[in-house]
Amino acid sequence: MRKFINITLLSLSCIVASGQNLVRNAGFEKFYTCPDNYTVEYTKRFIPDWVMPTKGTPDYFNRCSKEMVGVPQNFMGSIFPAEGNGFVGLVLLDTPDVKEEIDYRDYVHSGPLAPVTITNANIKKPDTKRRVKPINYREYLQTQLITTLQPNQLYRISFKYALAQHSTFVSNRLGIVFTQNPIKQKDGVLPYKPNAFIDTVALFATPGIWVEFADTFRTRGGEIYMTFGNFYDDKQTQYFSNDISGINTTLQRTILTNQVAYYYIDDVKLEPVKAADAGVLSPRFVPFSMLKHNELSKIDTIGRFFALLDEVFFDIGQPGTKPRSLCQLDGLVDYLTLNPPVGIELNGLIHEVETDTVGVNSRLNATKKFLIDNGIGEYRIKLRALDDFKSISPKYRFYREGLPCVYYSSLIAIRFF
Repeated sequence: MRKFINITLLSLSCIVASGQNLVRNAGFEKFYTCPDNYTVEYTKRFIPDWVMPTKGTPDYFNRCSKEMVGVPQNFMGSIFPAEGNGFVGLVLLDTPDVKEEIDYRDYVHSGPLAPVTITNANIKKPDTKRRVKPINYREYLQTQLITTLQPNQLYRISFKYALAQHSTFVSNRLGIVFTQNPIKQKDGVLPYKPNAFIDTVALFATPGIWVEFADTFRTRGGEIYMTFGNFYDDKQTQYFSNDISGINTTLQRTILTNQVAYYYIDDVKLEPVKAADAGVLSPRFVPFSMLKHNELSKIDTIGRFFALLDEVFFDIGQPGTKPRSLCQLDGLVDYLTLNPPVGIELNGLIHEVETDTVGVNSRLNATKKFLIDNGIGEYRIKLRALDDFKSISPKYRFYREGLPCVYYSSLIAIRFF
């Protein structure tokens, strides 16, 4: 029986998936030849429309295979595709506790390629000419989109991912980067900031279950390449041990030796969001994500406009709630750091399900604490609860991947003084 959980991260509650999918071979259904083994060496012919931008070697799984990369049994566990017949697998983290390069001849016997379940497979002999394996080993996948992304257009990216049962670690930081040119690098971590990624808010830790990640973002325009992987080094990547207590002792030893965080990926979608689907804000409130740094000075306490933190999320009704954000709060801190004379007014909005200002004050104080913890002086911060919470419509909410609770954004508006 296929296990599947549909837990979606949506920045905009009224988005509907009605646009064209801009990703080629999005479900990994097409292949050159039916795979019979995990990927041992770099190749220019991985699967149609997908390439390896580094020497890291992702793997391809398909129902047609009866070997190490079959369905449901494969060398990293047991799972059916989220959709169709095929899916891919990536190493997000490898031997994170190693502080120096290790001998590759030892690694090929114990690294992410070590067989753990399938017997009598036709295993290709690993290339032992490479003598060392560098730290910060990563595996990436890259594709060219059907069309170029448009400037300042809102897009929705989604994909399904699953932790492999035989993964040593549970990890975050699986992300996506969009670029104008193809990325190519020999090895190591690709030096790009992801447009969307699974951050530290939640680490989904149930192996063998597909989870859907989705997010919205705006582009500068001109991007036509999309790359999957972990774009952070080992020190910036959080991880903890996978629960393998239910697996036999011999297999546990192999998994512990492998020292990898391994995830399956399937059903990738990238779609433009129509303006009609994004909702309409009050003209007094300008989304922070739409503003450039040189435009923020216009959002001051003298005027009538507010910058709405549309990508900062709170858990309504929970005491001690903390603001969660992929990058918007960091952008705000950067602006305040570069402009020391500027102060900030945090305006809290009452959510429609709230009957008092307890939640508002909690969110305001939590946001204030975040700014102070990041070096912004307390004297530069003012707090204010807005009574007219109906000034913003609609409320944006999303389900955070891996968590059963609902989060809401657009609850803090800012002005500068």
